[in-house]
Amino acid sequence: MKYKIFKSSDDNVSKFVFEKKDIAVETVLYKYPTYEERTVICCSVQCGCPVGYKFCGTGKFFVRNLTSEEIIEQVKTAVEYTECNPENINKFQIMFMSMGEPFLNYTELVKAIKLLAFMYPNAQLLISTSAPKAMYQHISNFAALSIDIPQIGLQFSVHESNDEARKELIPTQTCTLKQMSTLGEVWSAFTGRRPF
Repeated sequence: MKYKIFKSSDDNVSKFVFEKKDIAVETVLYKYPTYEERTVICCSVQCGCPVGYKFCGTGKFFVRNLTSEEIIEQVKTAVEYTECNPENINKFQIMFMSMGEPFLNYTELVKAIKLLAFMYPNAQLLISTSAPKAMYQHISNFAALSIDIPQIGLQFSVHESNDEARKELIPTQTCTLKQMSTLGEVWSAFTGRRPF
């Protein structure tokens, strides 16, 4: 994919906009305060997002799921931009949380995670989810994958403290707070790790 880089004013944040004939997606690269100390890459899993958070520009359109190759390409490009050996990064985090909902592109996400875990064994692989109803059908397999790949972490995008307020933000069907809690407890029971 072709890409352009947009720098922030403080030089700690770089945004990559990747383009292909039918899609445009973004990846954000952070350094804290150097890449060797801490590198965070937030990459997209979809072009647009079908969840439709009202406060998110990405939720205003959805084009398609990204392939595992397109997900991996974002990470590889951002890593190359750091100009440091990823093995020397003290705290390295790859977060699936820029454009799209990871559990609505689960098959391609899993392929990408398996390859990224092999390519960057010191990287944490953090899935940030709005907890769509589809998460229920994947939780057992996801927990098993998280046991096989201990770098995997899980975090929920809650945004509100009650279901009524959350429904105002999200026009599509997502889990209730209680259901999210149950999913987190299941994942934690299998992995011995806490979700966030």
